Amino acid sequence: MNKIMTNLIILFIAGTIIGSIGQIFLKKGLIETGQIDMNINILPYTIFKIITNKFVFLGILLSVFAAFIGLILLSQNNLSFIYPVGVGLLFITVLLLSKIFLKETIYLSGWIGVLLIISGVITIFYSKQ
Repeated sequence: MNKIMTNLIILFIAGTIIGSIGQIFLKKGLIETGQIDMNINILPYTIFKIITNKFVFLGILLSVFAAFIGLILLSQNNLSFIYPVGVGLLFITVLLLSKIFLKETIYLSGWIGVLLIISGVITIFYSKQ
């Protein structure tokens, strides 16, 4: 494996992990703050409550950092390669981290979907070589 491919893999893994943790923090923050009520009378309070939550703040920060990594990847590769692989990896890691940290239930269809996505990511990734 050449150095460019190694760097690509490292960036994908870093961006995926950072982005996935960001999504977990966002969800954890929203669990703390409660469902978003779009009632115009309390909307300013709801927005303030959300943006001042430490988990939401960290989630946004990590998501922005992951997006920056995505920009680096996109500047060096085709969108038709970066987007499917990146979204596929993000979907898989968010699903796994949701199961581990948020204790969410993943049904059989979810696990089958993960297997299909893994096969798709591998196919797209190796078609680049």
